[in-house]
Amino acid sequence: MPKVRILVVEDEPLIRLFVADILEDAGFTVVEAASSADAIKQMSPGQPPFDAVIIDVGLPDKRGDELADELRLTLKDLPIVIATGHDRNVLAQRFGQDGRVRVLGKPYYGDMLLGALSAMGVTAGGSGAPA
Repeated sequence: MPKVRILVVEDEPLIRLFVADILEDAGFTVVEAASSADAIKQMSPGQPPFDAVIIDVGLPDKRGDELADELRLTLKDLPIVIATGHDRNVLAQRFGQDGRVRVLGKPYYGDMLLGALSAMGVTAGGSGAPA
């Protein structure tokens, strides 16, 4: 059985690496992207599909919530976790009607990330440390 694939879209290299480690330790296959353009490239036709995406709001080329909106146009059931260092309630209200989106405030812990994924049916087992 193939591993569950998750795309991590985070421009801060240390945070991206840390999140990838949490997910890999939990049994996921992780692909990393440093910008929304890189994420779109990773998700282009012909590439293996992802089972979930974790997106930071503060990307260098587009806001992460805008990337989430763009992905939602074609991938209506894709589980998306949006991470923000700002008031998470604003995004939680904005995406509140979409059961396939979870918003995490930074800093967050690995178990919070894995719990958000699990709440959307994306599991591979394990737990993690703070991100």
